[in-house]
Amino acid sequence: MSLAETQLTLRLSPQEIYRLDNFLFAKQETKQALQAFCQLAELDFLYLAGDSGTGKTHLLIACAETVQQMGYRVIYLSLSELVKTAAPAALQAIEQADLLCLDDIDAIAGLPEWEEAVFHCFNRLHDAKGRLLVAAQQTPANSSILLPDLRSRLATGLVYQLVMMTDEQKQQALVLQAQSRGLTITTEVAQYLLRHYGRDMPALMTVLQQLDKASLQAKRKLTIPFIRQVLANG
Repeated sequence: MSLAETQLTLRLSPQEIYRLDNFLFAKQETKQALQAFCQLAELDFLYLAGDSGTGKTHLLIACAETVQQMGYRVIYLSLSELVKTAAPAALQAIEQADLLCLDDIDAIAGLPEWEEAVFHCFNRLHDAKGRLLVAAQQTPANSSILLPDLRSRLATGLVYQLVMMTDEQKQQALVLQAQSRGLTITTEVAQYLLRHYGRDMPALMTVLQQLDKASLQAKRKLTIPFIRQVLANG
């Protein structure tokens, strides 16, 4: 099995649950577009743009898992991780995928060999009728990518902008995530987590993973006293 083929499997742990139905969408239009895209029917290239913490990785992995479970060949790659551990040649021969999910495409900006490799990868994927899902902090128009051909290629995608959630939406997201794990947390508990453990969603998801494991082991509900006890010892 190649590096690319192992990426999706290695990215997940039993404590991570990434699905479209446990993500709180600020815009239903984005949800509908991703659901349609996962059918691998009409849409062939979607581009998700948003700051760190807006859920780009969650959505890429959720789509990758959805399509993979339908029996298609899927490759998920985090370019921020890949550029540290591999050469641009790692992108060769992955056009055989039915769906390629490329996370953190900003990571290759200003790296000529990587920009060139990604451009040619896109072309091979397009020729092979594969689908492409890309995530970046900037929209194609504001991208720091230097290669004109790659910038033009990125601009052909249907762009959806993800926004930071309000505190109320973060509370709703925590409740939704807990439900997907078979847990129940009250609004009071969600508010407590935001007040005491930060408002960064990736960090809050890490806390929820820790609480999920502790709740399962102790067979306890997620009450504020129990949360205090777990996180004080963690």
